[in-house]
Amino acid sequence: MYIVAVNLVVDPKDADTFAERIKQHARNSLTQDGCLGFSVSRDHDNPASFHLWEVYKDAAAFDAHKAADFMAEFSKFAGPLLKHRVLATGNLIV
Repeated sequence: MYIVAVNLVVDPKDADTFAERIKQHARNSLTQDGCLGFSVSRDHDNPASFHLWEVYKDAAAFDAHKAADFMAEFSKFAGPLLKHRVLATGNLIV
């Protein structure tokens, strides 16, 4: 399995709006055949920081996710709000 871990930080004034939109993005992602899991958490210490844990069948499924129409829409929405973004990928070992 192909794992994607992402940390997204937005301006605190945008955090609640972002939280609602990321929930819809997760629901959209889970409709994709190769997406096996998509979890989002909001940081306890910084409510403007969001942690995503995405599980895909393989790298090709992640590529399909990145190419999806809803991903382009989400990126257009989120891009101006993001203050910080860290993305890491790997293969599940346990």
